Amino acid sequence: MRQRSRATMYILFAVIIWTASVIFAQTAPDAQTKSEVKPAEKKSTAISKLAPKPLYTPDIVEKPEKKLIDKEGAGKLYQVNDHLVCVMEGTPEEMGYQHGRLLAKRIHHIMKVGYLQKALWSRGYKPEYVNAQSARMEKHFPPEYIAELQGIVKGVKAAGVEGISYEDARLGLTIPELLHFDPDMPPGCSNFAVWGKWTTDGRLLHGRNLDWTVEAEAQDDHVILIWRPKGGIPFMMVGWAGSIGSVSGMNAKGITIGEMTCMSPDATFDGLPLNAIMRRVLEKAETLEQAVEIMKNTPRTSGWNFVIADGKIPDARALEVDAKNCDVYAPMDPKEGKETMHWAMQDAVRRTNHPISAERLLKLGQTYGHEIGIEIKTMEDLKAKLPLLLLQNTYQRYDWLGKQIQQRGEGKFDVKDALQLLANGPVFGDDTLHSFVFDPSKQVAYVANAGSNPPKTATRMTFTRLDLSEWFK
Repeated sequence: MRQRSRATMYILFAVIIWTASVIFAQTAPDAQTKSEVKPAEKKSTAISKLAPKPLYTPDIVEKPEKKLIDKEGAGKLYQVNDHLVCVMEGTPEEMGYQHGRLLAKRIHHIMKVGYLQKALWSRGYKPEYVNAQSARMEKHFPPEYIAELQGIVKGVKAAGVEGISYEDARLGLTIPELLHFDPDMPPGCSNFAVWGKWTTDGRLLHGRNLDWTVEAEAQDDHVILIWRPKGGIPFMMVGWAGSIGSVSGMNAKGITIGEMTCMSPDATFDGLPLNAIMRRVLEKAETLEQAVEIMKNTPRTSGWNFVIADGKIPDARALEVDAKNCDVYAPMDPKEGKETMHWAMQDAVRRTNHPISAERLLKLGQTYGHEIGIEIKTMEDLKAKLPLLLLQNTYQRYDWLGKQIQQRGEGKFDVKDALQLLANGPVFGDDTLHSFVFDPSKQVAYVANAGSNPPKTATRMTFTRLDLSEWFK
């Protein structure tokens, strides 16, 4: 698991770009490196021993069995290969009730025995603190979210399961912020979207790893959640029982979204929490422009990076946000360039866990540099006082994703390639909670969930092809 102290992590994010420059200056982004040379091009036995190992390719269940295992009103619960799929339909309270009744035992488990117990209460978090911060975020909930949460509580009780309160259900939306301020939680996650000149037919593919922890067993209560709101846009999120939002999703209009942790000194509990703001994008946006505007105009809490894509166009944006700022990056964006030693791409965007904005990097250094004995006031101070550090994992993943896309060549990239990017190189990790490739123009998602007993990272599990077209009508 990728862990470090918060103070060190802040400054590492600030310095990473400059420590990368030594190596980056020696090799242009599209230059062929030793690791990029194909084995067939090796001329001698000695050199051939240096050839990279073949990339691991995850297995896919292309035609999974779908079995209806329960229903409540218009809501239905399916088993699709090793995934539970909960489909909710109707008003907010009706969808919440269906969710609660169909997943009652799993909701009780994740909240009272499983992940929330291990992530919060077993680690010394106090209910008074947790509920106070959740209440601050709740002030920004739209009324329909409160109605849906109340519906979950009613549904759980109707299933004969006791002990789940409204405050418990609210935690499903607010827990990312509570843990985001925890210095022991690791930075992780990688996202990319690729289309146009790179893919086999020009269509957009969006890949994402949720790197968090597999030891706290959130994967035990993993559910694919599908909402069919009355009069609204159908959408899905890869999530967990009891939560009405998550960190990965796609809607029937071809919009996809995934997030990554990105530390920022501009953070607050007085905003719409991450899980809810991502849901808001999916339930309201029909276009990429609308999705970006929702992110810009919604009160935000903390530092996050996003990749948001639109399979219809196709096109995508990378966003670096915190409570005060929302920086938007398009393909070939001049802001993603030499000033911070990054490199933009045509028909592709990717992000990991550090900001690319020069202003935000400098602010990190100014705010937290003194905590490790470095005084930084200007960009020149930052460049002059950096220790010689090795490249950090967050930059390695960003860089590797771009080079791997280029290596495959124009018109060659497909689902298998997207899965390989998630399961290899520095992007691979032993702490991936779930992993996906979204194929929005076909309304298809390829999803893997981490294994249990013993815990196993998601990209070493089998991916299931989920055809969402039936539920996206």
